[in-house]
Amino acid sequence: MQAVVRTLILLGGIVACHASSPNTNPDAAPPTGDGSNAGHEGLEVRWSAPIPGSVTSDVSVSTLVFRVASLRVIGDAGPGDNRTSADTFKVSWTQGSTPDPLEFADAPTGLYSHVAFLADGNLIDYSYEIQGMAKLNGNPTPFYIHDRSPLPVSMDTSATLDPNQITSIAIHIALDQALQSVDWGHLDNNNGTLTLDTFDNGMNDFRGKMINSVFSTDHPDGRIDTH
Repeated sequence: MQAVVRTLILLGGIVACHASSPNTNPDAAPPTGDGSNAGHEGLEVRWSAPIPGSVTSDVSVSTLVFRVASLRVIGDAGPGDNRTSADTFKVSWTQGSTPDPLEFADAPTGLYSHVAFLADGNLIDYSYEIQGMAKLNGNPTPFYIHDRSPLPVSMDTSATLDPNQITSIAIHIALDQALQSVDWGHLDNNNGTLTLDTFDNGMNDFRGKMINSVFSTDHPDGRIDTH
């Protein structure tokens, strides 16, 4: 994934509040503030990925999971503002399930030009997991990719939040380049499932593709005047 990445994803519902403490349950959506203006104004982060579905002609993905240690939407006026930050939550796609929007109802107005997040299972769990089917010698074969190493992602964006508006930033995920880099014939076969794990040959290259080619952002039709 390139040094600075730009557009793809949808994520779990949150609004970081001035005095609220970060959520510590990795399977729960982050907090949504006091609810006084949720859904009416503020900054919204959406995650988008065509999953479940075919990623390439030979690969389909059924499940995608990120265990996010931190996410920061960085405004030009106030880098590191905790009103646009969220910690310790899970983003996942499975059959019939996609992530909810992540909402920052108390986000300050102004220009936001950067999004950064870190997927990190802290060695206790996998930072990210991908499951699906890949053709091996023409035969569809299950695969499972899981990695305990941290996955830092940095993206440029250009979103302006004006008073009494909602501005959306969409994080898009495109796994095609990363999965095309996998040499399926050289993966371990664990009871019929092709497996790529943290210290396996090929994981460094795959992880690099995840960091440099998978994530991008946009904010189409993001501003909604509420008054």
